[in-house]
Amino acid sequence: MTRDMSQEQTRPDASLAAAPASGLFLKRGVWVAFLRVAIIGGFLLSWEIASGNWIEPFLISSPSRILASMIAGFRSGDLIQHSWVTLQEIAIGFPAGVILGIALGYAFGRSQLLAEIFEPIIIALNGIPRTALAPLFIVWLGIGIWSKVGVVFLLTFFLNFFNTYAGMRQLDQEYVDLARLMGARGWKLTFKVILPAISPYVFTGIRTSIPFSVIGAIVGEFVAATEGVGYFIRQAAGLFRTADVFVGIIVLMLMVIAMDKVAELIERRALQWQAHSEHVTIQG
Repeated sequence: MTRDMSQEQTRPDASLAAAPASGLFLKRGVWVAFLRVAIIGGFLLSWEIASGNWIEPFLISSPSRILASMIAGFRSGDLIQHSWVTLQEIAIGFPAGVILGIALGYAFGRSQLLAEIFEPIIIALNGIPRTALAPLFIVWLGIGIWSKVGVVFLLTFFLNFFNTYAGMRQLDQEYVDLARLMGARGWKLTFKVILPAISPYVFTGIRTSIPFSVIGAIVGEFVAATEGVGYFIRQAAGLFRTADVFVGIIVLMLMVIAMDKVAELIERRALQWQAHSEHVTIQG
């Protein structure tokens, strides 16, 4: 009894140990945020000073002109309309490419016969530059939204397929065999064992394909379109409206950032079991 009491007295308090660590983490986060803002602010200030003094404004525009152009575009509604069209193309093509890529990657990983038959074909198709197929999609599907959806789908599909297929090939078969011994079959085996095990690969494919889906939509709009952010950028470049070109680029950057943040939140929620298992292992 006395020995247990002495051990409890000498044992360090976990809360006291965690407090300095959390304080250091908070200070580091503030310092990193400050440096980030300073770097971006310094770049924008240098850009503003250089425009008109050292470099012609029509070549690089300036942050103040870009901000004014963005505000004018949103007020007129043109930028909102173009952004909405591009978002529609991505909202249709991206999920379709993700779902089919994951499904086929899973199927090929589960069936050795399918992999042997179709893997060389998929690799050969992946070697074709998808952007070069954009004109064909215009011919097949017209200059409307569906030709851009096709390009987005292709750029998204292959990334998700190969990441999921790689995860299936790295899957430890012992886990699957053990789950089968415990009675897991069919969909239960898929959703309770296999997909959680390869989820890091799946989410890597999803997050990697986000910027490529935006690229696909813009490439399609560059080739032939009457609406969309790509059309907006192409039209502005043709008229030497550099500020509008940068506005379009910024809108695309914001789309990618927003989509990536949503995917990150879903990934964290889906991979909570992994963090919990690592915590249990450390505690054990």
